[in-house]
Amino acid sequence: MILGILRLTRYAGWPALLAACATASACSSNPAPVPQAFIAATVGVGPSSGSMVCNFGTVTQWLDVGTPVGGNSTPTTQTDGSNQAGATVHVACSVSTSANGFDVDLNVTQEGLKGGSVTITSPQGAGAVTQSGGTGITGVFQSSTYGTYRETDCTIAFTYNGEAVVTSGGPLAAGRIWGHISCPTAQVSGQTVMVDGGTQDVQCDAEADFLFEQCSL
Repeated sequence: MILGILRLTRYAGWPALLAACATASACSSNPAPVPQAFIAATVGVGPSSGSMVCNFGTVTQWLDVGTPVGGNSTPTTQTDGSNQAGATVHVACSVSTSANGFDVDLNVTQEGLKGGSVTITSPQGAGAVTQSGGTGITGVFQSSTYGTYRETDCTIAFTYNGEAVVTSGGPLAAGRIWGHISCPTAQVSGQTVMVDGGTQDVQCDAEADFLFEQCSL
């Protein structure tokens, strides 16, 4: 009789054990999404900076991650940890609902001697990015060759290749954003130029088309 009770007790635990295993298997087969990004960034003279206060004579390619396409087709992205042109790409991003809009915190970095990064951040908790765009955005354009250009009053518009982004899911949603950042008066710390007999901080126009997907919410 005791043996029979032991057998029943042993068998009674199997359904719970199988259910737990099934749950664990389901969890392991659905890993967290890996963030991915495209960016085509430039820094140089612009309508606000002008050639007098920018230390670049022309517009300079800054960072290219992923593959651009013509028109309004979706560009190809690179996933975090992937390799492009022999250099590792890192992507970290969040696009989360806040107030009446979204908070964004976006970064894409490419390693290597000619690598660099672009970071795009909105004021946290303000919902500063909406379906109409974003203002008061901080843009940081860093280069291992040219230094770091920063502006805290950049704007975001939902354009790509100069045209309005048209996509079935929209350019902005939780975990995803596709648009353009404009920082026309980005400054590099500690560098000045002579203007009209005096000095002025170096100031250039930093621009980038970008697409971030699979971001945290």
